[in-house]
Parts: sequence; C-alpha cells; structure tokens
Amino acid sequence: MFKKIRGWLEAERNFLYAALGVSFLLRLAFVLKTGTGGLSPDAGDWMSSGWAIATGSGFGNSWRPPGYAFYLAGVFSVFGKSIMAAKVLNAVLGTATVLFTYLTAKALLNPRTARIAAALTACYPYLIAYTGDLISETFLAFIISAAILAVVKTAENAAWKNLALTGVLIGCAGLTKSVVLPFFLLACGWLWWQTSRFRTGFLVGVFTLLTIAPWTLRNYFHYDKGYVMPVSTPWFSLYGSACDEALLNETTGDLLKGPGQKSVDQFLPPDWAAVAALPLPERDKYCKEKALGWIKDNPDKFTWLLYKRFIHFWRLYPVIAYGWEKAAAMATSGLYIPLAVIGFFLALPAFKKTSLLLALFASYTAVHLFFVVTLRYRVPIDPYVIMLAAYALSEGYGRLLRRPA
Repeated sequence: MFKKIRGWLEAERNFLYAALGVSFLLRLAFVLKTGTGGLSPDAGDWMSSGWAIATGSGFGNSWRPPGYAFYLAGVFSVFGKSIMAAKVLNAVLGTATVLFTYLTAKALLNPRTARIAAALTACYPYLIAYTGDLISETFLAFIISAAILAVVKTAENAAWKNLALTGVLIGCAGLTKSVVLPFFLLACGWLWWQTSRFRTGFLVGVFTLLTIAPWTLRNYFHYDKGYVMPVSTPWFSLYGSACDEALLNETTGDLLKGPGQKSVDQFLPPDWAAVAALPLPERDKYCKEKALGWIKDNPDKFTWLLYKRFIHFWRLYPVIAYGWEKAAAMATSGLYIPLAVIGFFLALPAFKKTSLLLALFASYTAVHLFFVVTLRYRVPIDPYVIMLAAYALSEGYGRLLRRPA
C-alpha cells in the first residue's frame, strides 16, 4: 500500500494534487471550526474599510495601505458582508501560496526541496491559523509569493508580458503593505544581476510605479494637492514606536504568562487618541517631529529597541501564548528557522539565485525594526524560511542516501 502511494506521488502532478488538497482541506476545516468568530480586533477595521469601499462610501482618510481593503471590497461586492465567504477565499489564497512556494523552490533550488517546502507550508500552523481571521496576513503572503515567483520567472525569461506582470504584482504587494517595497527594489537589482541587463530590472520598476501611481494621484487630489503619499504614511506608526512607552511595550511582554494580559493603551503615547483624530497631513507633520526628535534625543534607547525588536521578530515561539501554542510553534518554526540558517549555508554554491531570499529576509526585517512588531508580521515571509529549511532537509536526506536532488 505504502509503495503504491509513494509511486503515485512520484508524478509531479499527483504530488501537487495531494499537497494542494491537504492544504485546502486543513484551512477549510479551520475555517469551519472558527465559523464567523475568532477575529482579531484589527479585522473590524479592515472589514469596515472594505465595506465602505464596496458600498461606495470610499476609502476616506484611513492610514492603512489600500490593497487588502480593496480586496475585501471585491469579496463583499460579490458575497455581501460575509465573514465566511472571506474566510473560505482565504483558504483558496493560502493554497495558492503553497503552489507558488513549490514553483519558486523548484526554480531556485531543486524539485526535492520544492516538494518538502510545499508539504511543510501546506501544514504550517501559523498560515492555517490566519486563514480563520480577516486581517491582511493571508492575502499578503499570497501576493508576496505571487510577486516573488514572477520575479524568478522574469529572470528566466524577460519577455514583455513577464516584465509587466512582475511589475503589477510588485505594485499590488506594495499597495498591500508598503514595507515590502525596499525588498522589491533589491529584487529589481537582482534581476539586473541575473540577466546581465539593466533594462530588465528597470522596466519591472517602471511597471511597479505605474501600478502604484493611480493611488498616489488619488491621495494628492484627496488632500487638496497639498500632500503626497505614494502608498501609506509611516509617521503615525513611527510615533507610537519611537517613544518611552514603546520601551515598556518591548519589556513587559517578557513578564507575561498568557494571552489577554497585555493592555495596548499603556504602551501608546498619552496623546495618541487626540493625534489620531487630526487631519492626516497635520498628523503626519506632528508625528514626524515627535518621533525623529525622540530618536535624536535617545539614541541609546532607540538602539536597544532595534535589538529587542530583532529578537522579537525572529523569536522561535510567541511569548504571550498558551502552552500548547508555544509547543506547536517550537515543533514547526522553532525547527524551521535554525534549519533555514543551515540551508542557507548549504545553498551558498547557488548564491547568485538564493541571494533573492537573503535580500527578502534582510530588508523585510530591517524595515520592521523601526516599528512595534509582533510575530505575525513575519508570517508572510515564513514560506521562504521553510524553503531554506526544506533545502537543509533535502541535502541531509540526499547525503544520507548518497542520492542527489
């Protein structure tokens, strides 16, 4: 029986059917278990923005990037304000992420690594858990994985359709979360390196800017031509992340034993609510002055914050969680992150290709260090951690059996 199953799975199409089927069923089961519940506080804001767009009220003055809100608006336009419809579509997006991870690993590394990466990503607890919520992580993981796969395919074939598709997907990823844009700037440089043609990275960058431009123009006219905001503004978030209260936030978490014990208000500046009510241009000016002033006056505190956030971002398990959640994290990401480090060094002979992943980890981490971080912000790039971990496992298996990938 086992031999028959193994023989059936040897065909790439059959393996993908199995991996994607397991991925979808696990996510759908979690969606059915949580029903319309299990939503984070942020989900309410996202749903309100999506519903406002769907009903013609517009995006308004929200400080969030527009990508996920417009995606929810599309869902609500078709299905009404249905939490279950959005969650089931999350299961579809999560399964597509598994497929894109497989194809990227196959192109950058080898087929055996791709299979391991797909299997691990399909069963990854964090990605399954966020399927049951209506925050942006599932959609962001999907759009990042689609954009990275497009970058890899463009490196193989820099045809116009690939250049255009890659730029559009990068633009959509940036409109979903602007912190990914520094990585994709590096990805354009990576394309130049791979193809030995400056034109490749440059044209992808042009299509990216063309994708973002309509939103930038919208902001310009929405704020009476007196304010330019390409995607979203960082200053409000930076103000809440560069202050004495932020120091307390990074310290207190280490002392708590379980979820629900950490009040958010005590970790925000005293005037946070009043500042949030200001018109966006005025709010940005105030927050920029306060945040940069605090950083300038407290370089030692800010350096300590960067260190704590790095540890927090790459922590093997969540500090504020139940025991079973920590155990699940240690059994997955707790193993994948160390294995990924090993996999990176084993993959050094293919550094010209895998440097794309290094650029992703370095830039995505660096940008997040300036803001209050939670472990869930790392989850959209975890498939690439899993990819390098899968390479370490593949190489270990191959060397054990002396069978090349």
